[in-house]
Parts: sequence; structure tokens; C-alpha cells
Amino acid sequence: MARSKKRQDGLYQRCITIGRKANGDPDRKVIYAHTQKELEAKVAEYRDKLARGMLPVYENVTFGEMADLLCNEYKPTISEGVRKQYVSICKNHLAELKHMRLTELRNAHLQTIINRMAKAGYSTKVMSHVKQVASQVMRLAQDNDILVRNVFERVKIPSIEPKKRLPLTPEQIDLVKRTYQGHRMGVPVMVMLYAGLRRGELLALQWTDVDLNKRVIHVWRSVAFEAHNQARVKKPKTAAGTRDVPIIDVLYEILAEARKHATSTMVCPSAQGTQMTDTSWQTSWSSYMHFLNIQAGGRDRSRINPKVVAIEPFSAHQLRHTFITMCHEAGVDVKVTQEIAGHADIHTTLMIYTHLTDAKRQEGIRTLNAHLQGTLTEPAENV
Repeated sequence: MARSKKRQDGLYQRCITIGRKANGDPDRKVIYAHTQKELEAKVAEYRDKLARGMLPVYENVTFGEMADLLCNEYKPTISEGVRKQYVSICKNHLAELKHMRLTELRNAHLQTIINRMAKAGYSTKVMSHVKQVASQVMRLAQDNDILVRNVFERVKIPSIEPKKRLPLTPEQIDLVKRTYQGHRMGVPVMVMLYAGLRRGELLALQWTDVDLNKRVIHVWRSVAFEAHNQARVKKPKTAAGTRDVPIIDVLYEILAEARKHATSTMVCPSAQGTQMTDTSWQTSWSSYMHFLNIQAGGRDRSRINPKVVAIEPFSAHQLRHTFITMCHEAGVDVKVTQEIAGHADIHTTLMIYTHLTDAKRQEGIRTLNAHLQGTLTEPAENV
């Protein structure tokens, strides 16, 4: 039986035979620990791994090596967009695990990362995605007999209330309507505001999809940004995404006039008239937000005067949310709104409707309280 040995540096070591080399010589493994008890535990764990068929050659495989295998080779059927998401999560959130050996990882390593993300304000959805990718890396190691169990399975995700997407304020809507002709993003923004299109649907939209005679917009494709800033045109994610969106009166005149002067086949082209890349979209949107701020009375940032923000900037998705809000306020049936918006699940539409109804109810209660408070404080008239 192999004996333990205490080294001059204070560590304990034991050399065990794990097999035979090609020339017949014993293949040995030296295990180190800080105490005799820890050494016994490590030896027992190592022998248990051998008994389960875990090859010693896999001992030093790192999390980063296994993550690269998962992202680049193990799942050939996933889309480039999903692959890009895997790579991004490994790079931006799991980087500190990259050089750690898989056999060294414990539940606490990922739990610490998740807890840190929660403090930084990340949503439950984002943290769940991080755990999912980390767990997939560990499951891949299990499938290849490198690990006995997935230590990340029981990592807990804090429940963080997601930030509510708010519709545009009346002031923002008025500004967009008054100034849309002054910027090349004006017409595309009006399409999102009054037709509820998603960004990807807007960027894939061509003038041939806009039927002014029948007053409908044919939505049947979408743009997804993938690796190398390239845009890929694809079908909508669900069957509900393929739909005919009615062109309401306020949008009809805008589209009819814009089509007369269009120099591109795209409804929302880049500055060069071509289909937008992710970079050109971000640049264009930033330019449009700057334009709106100036139109609202704001000032440019300069060395002398700081930037004055006259109106709160908003996202493209807020325009879609505003459209659904207008449908709700106009009394449009939730089923009709679901079809126009292209929601696959009516619960998605209902959640927005319920939120808006609750907000309206609270506003009504505040109005009633203010009215009653004013009535109670007014002096009684002489009888």
C-alpha cells in the first residue's frame, strides 16, 4: 500500500499507480494536500473517478476549453445568433472560470457570479441564461465522463423584477409626429409607432410589402444580427409573426408621401440606401435621439456648455409598446391586438393590457382622492 509523505514545504503527498504506459512501465499520479485527512479524501475521490471510467487525461481540462467545444463544435444545429449569445455569455459573465479546471469547480463559483450580477441590477432572465450556459458546459463534461455530477445545477437565481417597458409620453409622441420629416429615421419610427412592428420586421420591410391600395403592411420576414455585424433575413420566429398589419389613416398619408420620394427598396435603409447592419442601426438611432433632443430645445455637448437633455430618449421597442397601449386605450379587443402585434401567445398581450388597466385604475384613484381632498378643504358656502 502506498504511503503518504510529508514534504519540506509542509504539503502531504502520495503517489498511486493508475495504469500502465505503452512500454509497460507503471503510470503513476502524485496527489498533494495540506493535511493528511485532506490527502486521504483526495486519493479516495481520485480512485472513485478511475472506477467510474474517468480518464486521467481529462483531469486538466478547463472550463474555457469545454466552453469553446460547446460553442463551436458540439451543437452544429443551433443558429448563429444563439451561438453568438453563448460566446458573449462566456466572455462577459463567465470569464473568471475560464482557466479553472472542471474538477475544481464548485457551486459557490457560479453562485458568486450570479449574486454579483443581481447586485449590479441584471434581470432574472439574463442571470438564468448565464446559469443555463454554465450548466450546459458542465453537462457536456458529464457526457464525456470528465465529471460525475453537475455542481451548477443547484445554483439559485434571485427573483428580480424586470424593468417595465413604458410607452412614450404624450410629449414624446407629439415631438415624434411634429418632426418626423426632419430626419431619415422619421418615417421608420412612425411605422413602428402606428403599426407596432418589431425592429427586425422593420429592417426587413421593403416598399413592395406596403400595399397602399389594400392599406396593409405584409410582414413575412425579419432581420437578425449575427456574427461579424451581418444581417440575416429570416422568417418570423413564430407563425403569428407572419401577418397583415392594417395601415391606419394617420400612417397612410405618411407612407404614401414617403413612397413617392423613396430612393431605396427598403423602408428603413442605411445612409447608403442598403439594408442596415447592426452598427448602422445603432448609429442611426443615436443620431435620431440627438435630433429629437435638439428639436425639443436641448443643446449639444461641448467644452463650454454641458449637454442639455430636453426630452427623455426612448428605445425602438417602446414604440411598439406605445402602439399596443394606444390599442388598449382605444378599446380594441385584445384578440385583435394580439393578431396585429404578432404575439404567438395571447397571454403576452393580456399581460400588457392588464398592466395598463391597473395603471389606469391607480390614476383614477389618485384623481378621485385629489378631487375629494379639494372638496373637503373648501369652505362651506353660506346657506
